[in-house]
Amino acid sequence: MTRLSFSPGPSFLEQAATATWYFLDHCGPAAAGAHVVVPTAAQIPGVRAALDAAARAAGQPRLLPRVLTLGHWLLDLPPDLAAEPTLVRSHAARLLAVQQAIRAQDWLRQAFGAQTEGAAWGLAQTLLSISDELSARWLEDAAIRDDDDVDGDDRAALLQGALQRTYAHLSERFLGQEAQIVLAFWQMLSGPDDPLPARRRALQRLALQVAGPVIWIGPTPPEPIEATFLMQVGEQMPTLEIGYDWSGGAHDADSGPDWYGTLLALWTEARRVDAEVASAEDGSVPPSTPNPVPSFTPSLPTTLPESRPRIRVIGSARFEDEAAAAADQLVQWLNEGRRHVALVAHDRVVARRARALLARAGAPVRDETGWKLSTTRAAAALMRWFDVLARDGDTSALLDLLKSPFCLPAFENRGAAIALMERQIRRDGISGGWARLRHLFAERATAARADAAMQGTPDATTDAAADTAQQTRAAARALIAILADEASAWPRGAAQKPLTVWLERLDAMLDALAMRTALAGDDAGRQLLDALARLADLPGDETGAHATLSQQEFRAMLSALLESVAYKEPSAPDASRITILPLNGARMRRFDGVVVVGCDDAQLPSSAAELMFFSNQMRRELGLEDREARFAQQARDLAEVLLNNDDVVMTWQRFGGRGEPHHVSGWIERLSACCARAGAPIEANAAPGLHETFARPGYMPAPAAPERVPARWSAQAYNMLRRCPYQFFAGRMLGLAGLEAVNDDLEKRDIGNLLHRVLLQYHEEMHASDERDAERRLARLREISDDVFGALMADDGNAIGYYRRWCEVLPSYVAWQTAREAEGWHWRGGEMDVSVDVAMPDGVPLRLAGRIDRIDKGPDGAHAVLDYKTQPASRLRRKAGDPEEDCQLPFYGLLRADAVAGSWVALEGVKLGGKDSSPGAQREVDLPEFQATVTWLERQLRNDVGRLRQGARLPAFGDAAACTYCEARGLCRKGFWESTALPDLQS
Repeated sequence: MTRLSFSPGPSFLEQAATATWYFLDHCGPAAAGAHVVVPTAAQIPGVRAALDAAARAAGQPRLLPRVLTLGHWLLDLPPDLAAEPTLVRSHAARLLAVQQAIRAQDWLRQAFGAQTEGAAWGLAQTLLSISDELSARWLEDAAIRDDDDVDGDDRAALLQGALQRTYAHLSERFLGQEAQIVLAFWQMLSGPDDPLPARRRALQRLALQVAGPVIWIGPTPPEPIEATFLMQVGEQMPTLEIGYDWSGGAHDADSGPDWYGTLLALWTEARRVDAEVASAEDGSVPPSTPNPVPSFTPSLPTTLPESRPRIRVIGSARFEDEAAAAADQLVQWLNEGRRHVALVAHDRVVARRARALLARAGAPVRDETGWKLSTTRAAAALMRWFDVLARDGDTSALLDLLKSPFCLPAFENRGAAIALMERQIRRDGISGGWARLRHLFAERATAARADAAMQGTPDATTDAAADTAQQTRAAARALIAILADEASAWPRGAAQKPLTVWLERLDAMLDALAMRTALAGDDAGRQLLDALARLADLPGDETGAHATLSQQEFRAMLSALLESVAYKEPSAPDASRITILPLNGARMRRFDGVVVVGCDDAQLPSSAAELMFFSNQMRRELGLEDREARFAQQARDLAEVLLNNDDVVMTWQRFGGRGEPHHVSGWIERLSACCARAGAPIEANAAPGLHETFARPGYMPAPAAPERVPARWSAQAYNMLRRCPYQFFAGRMLGLAGLEAVNDDLEKRDIGNLLHRVLLQYHEEMHASDERDAERRLARLREISDDVFGALMADDGNAIGYYRRWCEVLPSYVAWQTAREAEGWHWRGGEMDVSVDVAMPDGVPLRLAGRIDRIDKGPDGAHAVLDYKTQPASRLRRKAGDPEEDCQLPFYGLLRADAVAGSWVALEGVKLGGKDSSPGAQREVDLPEFQATVTWLERQLRNDVGRLRQGARLPAFGDAAACTYCEARGLCRKGFWESTALPDLQS
């Protein structure tokens, strides 16, 4: 086999092509079957173009040899069922085997921090990766030997023999405990049907069938498995290996400076010395060392060559500026007429942001970096189902799942039903539980009208809206039923089930939720379905046939598999485009311009995280590629970008995401210093975007919207108007009030709703039975409280404290109720939805609506309205001193014209040792001059609404209490006004 090496740079492919034709010309008739092999498919077009150009330059246009990768070549190899009776084990099958092997090893999981199921699968993935690295690094030299005593047909025994020899060889070294554990797992987990041994056997068969010369052209040395293939081919056919010369020896002695020698002098890490040469010189470097360090240090250049690329290093203050600078440069190049430009995504986050900016500009983009399939919407929908399943209908995950376009996409009234579900879930603070969700949307006679009212439907169309709301409610009920029924079919808890059970349930779920059809219409969805379809082969695997998993383990397995699958966004062919690629993807490729993002010291060189316990030291012990070798290869890749391309822009950030200072990469700093010393500085700054605008002083906003004055008013709406007219304008008139957050924490409002239910049931029973005995009353109230609070306390332990506080109130509440009845006031109704029309001067009636907590009937037939408050009586007494502050109780008086009195009822306990501990003083606080206050409210309400209908302005004059939690603060911009003076309120 012949080996050639040329300096990397724009002339490399030309020299390689010329050498290839020269080599083939001396191969005789066999040259007709020649193959040119390259490492990746992205390098094929460049090699073909170079071969064609070299042939034309020689005046001999000719047919090109076949240019392909080894993977493409193996696709031509027909399967040999006699030699390979079993299929290669899939990644999922191997991963499952590792997980089952370590699941029972609690000491291993504890020692390496893999306590959760996700971490355990991560440990399995890391063990599998490191085993493949060991097989690729060590097994090739000892897997097959001529003096093997084992029959060659017994592949399992042959592999085990090779593993034992290699294990014994490596064990002779001084190894730490971590390395010994890795070796033990490698020997245990490796099998003859693993991908690497199978690929090696396939290459052996291919080497025997090669009918012509083979030329390898690559920017890096062949991997051990590829090198073995080339050696086997070289024993029977002419073979040529062409690569890069990173030694720099021929250029160090050259008198004139050149760009290649300059970069190698600046970045000594990029130099490569052949292992054979280094070992022959001093014998200190073993042949297995991946990247021997050069033993010489060249002098730094003092001048720059005439022929060099245009380089700019642009520093940006922050992430957004760097992404904008990269996108602007790429778009500028396209506008100048350049056809093929590239974005090297050395900082993936900045590259993603630049990708979004390019999409906004309509620039054609081809993304070669690939996303993890787990980051797509399709995978997110699948994982959301498991969140819903594991958390018993967690409403946050449930809403996310339903809003996904892949879940029940063709369901009737889907959008309206989901919107109704979200409103009610947030309004009632439901955080999960299938029983609670079913009860929330249970069929009730008044529910449809309540839904229509909740959306602010005008009364003229209430009946039609109620019919629509009833259909929407039925759709929401059906959605909940479908999801709940599907969830009930899955095994619960930590039950261990065979893998086939989980795969069958997953397959059924995809059909029950109509996800399969929706996923098939999406690019990422189709890849997801393909990945899931390959799992069907797992039960046929030796481990998969007996494997058992819990629900959490199955979810973690799916998550790990989706993390290992790459999704590449499809792109349409275009005459000119931007290619996004990793740094190593630019090898042996040329572009009209290249932008490299992420050139700060935090990103370049990039250091892979030391997974679990697989440290850099352990990799050195096992002879695997370590951090220094990876750094050296990154230096070569960056140098190649600067050698191959005539226009390169490198960007970096001065500050990280947490505000920490960054510096430009040390490699770039060396280059910049050299250029500055030679009088050709390359440093630049990102020009900030210039936006023309006009500064206008801000004043208190005071809009008018007579056409948006609601026809239906509640006590809460009118209180908001009085608290801050602008808040009312934004929230009620424009409908900009945000949805309430679904909060897992128990709030006081939730307890208030619970107490309302308790008291309604209690008074209904006491009214129906006419019970008079105080002890039996108290006992029954305790029983109802236990029943209502019991379900909540089972789900949320925070409810226990509220329950105990309520139990302290029960005796005084019953005593107060008895004393009130002795005065002639008896309960007549509770939680009553009431609405009335109030005549207006313009002839359009004003509809008032609300829910009255309680109505009592007095001895003379008059009625009183009561408002339950989860506040102490002392605070309610202060409220009574200013009845115009909170209009809810007098608003009840407007809803019930026959009400002659109104009171607040405190549902909180009292401090011991208070001035007045009588039940009446603890529980009830009367609103003084109730009827006069109701009359005032009616007059004020008619006047305010009438002015709004005439175009009165709504200024933002709310006080600090109104502004603290106001959702319209970003609209009124309080705090940025030039003056807080009340504006002219004339319409």
